[in-house]
Amino acid sequence: MKTSFLIFSAIAFAACSNPATNADNTESTQTAGDTSMHADHQMASADLLKVSDGQQVYFPNLADGQEISLPFVIDFGVKGMEVEPAQMAVAGKGHHHLLIDKDAVPAGEMVPMGSEDKGYYHFGKGQLKDTLTMSKYPMLTKGTHKLRLQFANGMHQSYGPAMSKEVIVIVK
Repeated sequence: MKTSFLIFSAIAFAACSNPATNADNTESTQTAGDTSMHADHQMASADLLKVSDGQQVYFPNLADGQEISLPFVIDFGVKGMEVEPAQMAVAGKGHHHLLIDKDAVPAGEMVPMGSEDKGYYHFGKGQLKDTLTMSKYPMLTKGTHKLRLQFANGMHQSYGPAMSKEVIVIVK
């Protein structure tokens, strides 16, 4: 009895998870080459990552070429979009990322997670500032560094270079 229940369960699971059939057990009209669902997903993603004129990120208290000493309180600014904690992807909303000596993350790509030691810092709680210290930012040794503010949606997908700002700083 127990064996037949397990066999029945396995058959039922396989039938339910088979993408070639739908609920009324007829053949699906979608084929392996059909990209309509993929195209719809891409269009929805593109809409979520749309950047309009006037939307930008900036460093309110940093100028290109500025000399700084650590610790340094760095402010994050955004115009035309709303800062919110990381959660779901919502058009026109997101959170900041600070990149040290990195280029902009292309639109739609995830900002690398768990990569603080590689220069990617997430502010997924909606923070608008942080304090640069040697213990938290060990790559900020004395000398010239590129700081980049990168805005991304609630799923950490970058809005791309359009929502990125780079400044060069000299750490004393």
